[in-house]
Amino acid sequence: MQTEAEKKFIIGLEKLTRETGIAIGGCGCCGSPFLFKADITSEESGYSNYVEITWTDPTDKIFWNQYAKYIVKEK
Repeated sequence: MQTEAEKKFIIGLEKLTRETGIAIGGCGCCGSPFLFKADITSEESGYSNYVEITWTDPTDKIFWNQYAKYIVKEK
């Protein structure tokens, strides 16, 4: 369960990603975290917070099917 502070951070990070087109990702191994060009094709896109925080967009069918239900959004 995420705290309100974590949720606020993720929502702010989504806004920054939408403004710049750059997402942050990582898996915890060497080189993490890293920046990458974000696919922003939908208002539904966003950061999911399940096992890890992951930019999730409908163009990536595998991640979308697994993580879309965990995308953090403002109410």
